[in-house]
Amino acid sequence: MTERRVSLDELPTGRFHRRVALVAAGGPFCDGYLLGIIVVALPLIARDLHLSAAQAGLIGAASLLGMFVGGIVFGPMTDRFGRQSMYVLNLAVFVLCSIAHLFVTGATALFALRLVMGIALGADYPIATALASEFLPRRLRGPVLSSLVLCLWVGYTLSLATGLFVHTGDSSTWRYVLASAAIPSAIFLLLRLNIPESPRWLVSVGRIDEARRIVETHLGRQADFDHLLTHTSRSAPRTGLGLSSIRELFGRGYGRMVFFCSVFWTCQIAPSFAIKTFQPLLLKSLGVTHVLSGTLVIISFAIVGTALGMLVINRIGRRPLLIVSGTIATLSLFALATPLSALAVFAIALFILFTIAEAAGSALQFVYPNEVFPTDVRATGMGLAMSVSRIGAAAGTFVLPITIAKWGAANGLLIAAGIAALGLLVSYRMAPETRNLPLADSEPPQAREKLSPVSNNEVRT
Repeated sequence: MTERRVSLDELPTGRFHRRVALVAAGGPFCDGYLLGIIVVALPLIARDLHLSAAQAGLIGAASLLGMFVGGIVFGPMTDRFGRQSMYVLNLAVFVLCSIAHLFVTGATALFALRLVMGIALGADYPIATALASEFLPRRLRGPVLSSLVLCLWVGYTLSLATGLFVHTGDSSTWRYVLASAAIPSAIFLLLRLNIPESPRWLVSVGRIDEARRIVETHLGRQADFDHLLTHTSRSAPRTGLGLSSIRELFGRGYGRMVFFCSVFWTCQIAPSFAIKTFQPLLLKSLGVTHVLSGTLVIISFAIVGTALGMLVINRIGRRPLLIVSGTIATLSLFALATPLSALAVFAIALFILFTIAEAAGSALQFVYPNEVFPTDVRATGMGLAMSVSRIGAAAGTFVLPITIAKWGAANGLLIAAGIAALGLLVSYRMAPETRNLPLADSEPPQAREKLSPVSNNEVRT
């Protein structure tokens, strides 16, 4: 009797799928730890190195600037050279750079080191998410990609928790605080070593026999390889680092989705990272006394919010999740800019509400770019959207402490609310619904121009 074949999108969940999800989570966990640990270390660094507000802002934003470079360069490189070939390299950089913090003696060297780490962080987003999305079946894609954001916030929260055990009397301890990121990075580096290349990418570049072997070995004989061949288009020849895929992305009609992903991501992350990086400073300016404990409590709710988004993403869909969470986050920031925040209990409650809502919507940051772009330019689209978002996040992280120092916390939060409102407007006008669509190669948006407004929110990927 002939065994029934099923597409990669409809395969039942297997041990290999769970392994891919676990290993992919390592990168975001380390990302969150690396980005969060600077919050603990920055007050100590400022005191030890006698930093100005501008220098503190630059060091806080350095990794975000590096992520811009990492995404915009390594996204196309991932589409050019493959996912697996660089899957291990960026975590090796995490380990080495974390250890290198022990030898930093000045602000310039620290900025450069954080910049290099940011480049490695930026590379991980298109590499890890593209590889995970291309192996996972459709019903797991939304929850698992959302769980990567959850792991980011788990790493971020754990890094903040280390601040409870840091001796603040010795300002030089910041070097050991930052070097601690080498531990989780080394663990996940070892776990990544044996993950194979994406068969979807191999088919897109014509390496059919390799793709077939990986599908049969890791996904089983029931996986319909012929279906994969039929529904994966071949990529255009690329040379050099593969940066021509950026031009190709726009030339094939995906500019609208690049704009949407970039704007909604930027408008989520710019207020979020700026507020989280300087959460203790904000709480202190609003009259909260136990600022580190308050910061830890508030940030821990990001785990709650992301878990909530992960649970409902397949039930209510991508578009409703983005719009509802964006509305609540925006209103929370506007409320924080009013006299209500003068009472510590209201300030903390509003920050918690913002954190939960923003984190629930942030689950879509890994989902949308991997579902609206086809295989041969998926990492390019993901990397480009992430890079643009980091420019906004870096600007917000740099500007917020200066704004607080000159005009007060209320005005800084009002600006953050305006940015969130812009993202909400763009999401309402442009957000597609991709919940029930297979991860096949999409047609450019122009091919769907004649669809009804409701149907036009359904994009094939």
